[in-house]
Amino acid sequence: MNVYMKWWIFGPLIGLLTLSQIRCDLFENNLFDTYADGEWPAVQCDPNDLIYRSYDGRCNDLDLPAMGMAGVRMGRNINPEVSFPDEANLLNPNPLTVSQELMTRENGVKEVPFLNYLAANWIQFMIHDWFEHGRRDHSDPYRVDAAGSAHDSGDGTMPIGRTPADPTRDPHDGRAPTFLNENTAWWDGSQIYGSDIETNHRLRTMVDGQMRLQANGMLPVGADGLPETGFNRNWWVGLELMHTLWVQEHNSIAAMLKESYPNWSDERLFQTARLINAALIAKIHTVDWTPAILKNFTLREAMFANWRGLMPYWFPKLGEAATDGIMGGETLLEGVPFSLTEEFTAVYRMHPLLRDSLEVRDHNNNSLLETSQLQEHALQGSSPLVSRRGLANLFYSFGHTHPGLLELNNFPTFLQNFPFEPGVANTDLAAVDILRDRERGIPRYNEFRRQIGLNPITDFSDITPDVAVAEKLREVYNDDIEAIDVMVGSYAEGYRPPGYGFGETSFQIFIAMASRRLMADRFFTEDYRPEIYSAEGLDWIDDNNFRTVLLRHFPEFSDDLADVGNPFFPWDENNEWFLEEYRVRR
Repeated sequence: MNVYMKWWIFGPLIGLLTLSQIRCDLFENNLFDTYADGEWPAVQCDPNDLIYRSYDGRCNDLDLPAMGMAGVRMGRNINPEVSFPDEANLLNPNPLTVSQELMTRENGVKEVPFLNYLAANWIQFMIHDWFEHGRRDHSDPYRVDAAGSAHDSGDGTMPIGRTPADPTRDPHDGRAPTFLNENTAWWDGSQIYGSDIETNHRLRTMVDGQMRLQANGMLPVGADGLPETGFNRNWWVGLELMHTLWVQEHNSIAAMLKESYPNWSDERLFQTARLINAALIAKIHTVDWTPAILKNFTLREAMFANWRGLMPYWFPKLGEAATDGIMGGETLLEGVPFSLTEEFTAVYRMHPLLRDSLEVRDHNNNSLLETSQLQEHALQGSSPLVSRRGLANLFYSFGHTHPGLLELNNFPTFLQNFPFEPGVANTDLAAVDILRDRERGIPRYNEFRRQIGLNPITDFSDITPDVAVAEKLREVYNDDIEAIDVMVGSYAEGYRPPGYGFGETSFQIFIAMASRRLMADRFFTEDYRPEIYSAEGLDWIDDNNFRTVLLRHFPEFSDDLADVGNPFFPWDENNEWFLEEYRVRR
């Protein structure tokens, strides 16, 4: 029995209307505030917070200034009344067993044929802007049975630190657990700008709105061997490419503003450049990345409508509004304070996109320079690879390489054997991901689907047409379909819309939160106007996309990208599958 929706088969118009109705239903039924009346922290606004993004995200909403700021609670898409962790079954089935049986790559990486590797580092770059639960608490770790395995730390277990508790509420008040978001929840580029004033100022030159870069255009490297940027945990070379590119783009925007407004202060140049840069990043995610990983015509039109509106690209702009879509429109909260949610975190577990190795090639002649293993270009190994081979060669290599499929048995080998610290057995991060959802009260797959308006499966064969996969799931979960973890079920979904890089369960959360990230943000709605961004800034956002940004900083890619409309598609293939608004101008 196929329990999955097929909204795309009715054509673009009905498909768009169906997606719009699904979004309305999700807004009505699946947005929950985790603060009770009177619990929201009281914060003060600075006069500059009225016209600039604040350093820690406060004062985006002037009626509830703490909304979306760093250090406040994650929200929920599922009613908190059913979001209690099942303590009795927190380690059942054993998350390490689930990982080893259902996540381990068996015959190398299974590739996405229609994407390049830039799509993988892009989404991690985005996630680091949106949410972070903080450094794990290892004082009283969970102890997962690992007896006799390579993950045995010496006492028969693999210890996993806990998500830091929320110190702002009484854990015995009878409510589901809550957790804090260490980052700002806004789409504000906090991964490169930081989520506090101290980090932000450390990353700036404090002259002409510029950010710090080395003379060779690379990020400065700290004493710990990691690049200095707004957020540098879980680092690898893919993140270094994105962070470097967008700091360079910020400096280009600041230089443009300095030329147009020579009397502006450093602070005004910096803050306006940040607004423009963050909006351009959000635009690229909306109209470039999303229609690449969800390569479906109806979805492409839906994302374009989210950004600019329903009118075709050649239609004149309406009045003084920058667009007739969400951008420049009314701020909408749907009656619930904005936050990113625990369920949003759960569906953005996309480690299978990562490969175990990368072929680094010369962008001049495609010759192989070296093959670098993930463990070699992760963490402190990233900057030496960039220094040795150069940004151009690495961007070129990513553009010509495919990421992994978001499917079962495709988790990076290195991450299943991750060395957290010397002398301690390696940790399986797939097992950590599984336990993390259980710990935070994310319902198991079937209940998760019920709670977000989707049909539950009634048999393991419902989830995938692959009989072998269905039977493997049945074995690992002891024939209990209600025990399937949401991450496992989402990877297993074999019934997907054409061209979709992930399945229906993840997409349902995406439908709600993709629009909400824009609709709730004052700087994308009522303050998306020339008085805040400058006329030149709005033009910069309107005139640019991922292709133009890459070519601004790497003009040597002009031939490589000549017939590539969307740079998240493979660079060695001609593609015309992109929005007409961004057709290559010859």
